[in-house]
Amino acid sequence: MIISLIVFFTANLRAQDYKVAAPAGKDGRVILKNFSDDLPIEGYQGSEIIVSSQNGEFTPPERAKGLKPIYPAGTDNTGMGLSVEKEGNTIRITCLLPFTRKTGYSMRIPENLAIEIESGCENSSDVTVTGMKNEIAIKTCHDITLKNITGPVVLSSIAGDIEVAFGPVISDKTSSINSVSGDVDITLPSKTPVSIELSTVNGGFYSDFDITDSQKDMKRIGGSNISFDLNGGGFRFDIVTVSSNIYLRKGN
Repeated sequence: MIISLIVFFTANLRAQDYKVAAPAGKDGRVILKNFSDDLPIEGYQGSEIIVSSQNGEFTPPERAKGLKPIYPAGTDNTGMGLSVEKEGNTIRITCLLPFTRKTGYSMRIPENLAIEIESGCENSSDVTVTGMKNEIAIKTCHDITLKNITGPVVLSSIAGDIEVAFGPVISDKTSSINSVSGDVDITLPSKTPVSIELSTVNGGFYSDFDITDSQKDMKRIGGSNISFDLNGGGFRFDIVTVSSNIYLRKGN
């Protein structure tokens, strides 16, 4: 029990939070760049962007007393290795730490904000987003997992799988997904009106949607490219892979 208490209090001492007021208005946006570790993001009904770290160590060494850390990508104004800048209705959060640092960042973001995430291939940053109700744009080399989102989405990964489970879609803007070598697995509510175009070089298409009626008007556009409407057609959804499969699943 004593050991458990020590572990509990040590973990809580190391945990850190940084909060910043979220942009107001429908065009509020959060841009996240260069996060070096896995990044889970949860949408919630709040007014602050909350960045947490469970295992990051941000205290400068004793020898650096009186000195400030210097980073090539900006200035740490959070005490957590992050640069936070506000430009109009956009909050830009940049991770300043080297890609070798494991920091355990996670975020809670007001669900009505749009999100943009970009991370280089040197970072081992799988991205998970849950419960957001606005646009999501992600460019990475690793896994992308979205759950209970309403779209639209613009997603790109070079070597990761992309999994998206939509809630009720509330936008008619175009969505697109591009993957080079990772599978794409999409779940859409069964009654979603959508016009889909699927394209792959070496992979296949798999679905449990009843597309019997859609097949009457299904178009094959050279190679392994097909397009069809579900539920009479609706917002445009383009899904492209090079060497992997595309799975289209029927949700509730």
